[in-house]
Amino acid sequence: MNRAIASAGAVVSTALALTVVAAPAQAKFAPPLGDWGSAAQPPGTIYNRNGLAQLDVGVTSASGSMKPGAFAPRVTWSGHTAKGKPVTGRKCRIEITFPGHRWPMYKSRNCQGAAAFPKRVYTVPGRYSITVQERVSGRYTTVPFIVAD
Repeated sequence: MNRAIASAGAVVSTALALTVVAAPAQAKFAPPLGDWGSAAQPPGTIYNRNGLAQLDVGVTSASGSMKPGAFAPRVTWSGHTAKGKPVTGRKCRIEITFPGHRWPMYKSRNCQGAAAFPKRVYTVPGRYSITVQERVSGRYTTVPFIVAD
């Protein structure tokens, strides 16, 4: 009985060894990153296609008719170049992340804009922050706001 189990184990291990050894080794290389023909960026810098160098963000309360102490955020953003000129059009990838969430809850392609969130109401007193990130340039701004009693 033991001899039959041992010989069956030898057959299985031999089959596995032949399967592993028979496979030819191949090297697969990743394709080059970036644009064809353009110079690579220096190490530590982000390739900024839309020219956005500064992201100005404001957070105000859009809760006009709500009970006192309720805060429904209204977020405004404005992207600017290094010379201060506004970046226009739909060249950006704006993502807004709210407190308590790891993933963006709002996305926009506009470099200049605003969005109100009347259903996202904060009523517990405390200090919160909203993060606005522009994915093409990598710029982000975190703006704190306070909910008072």
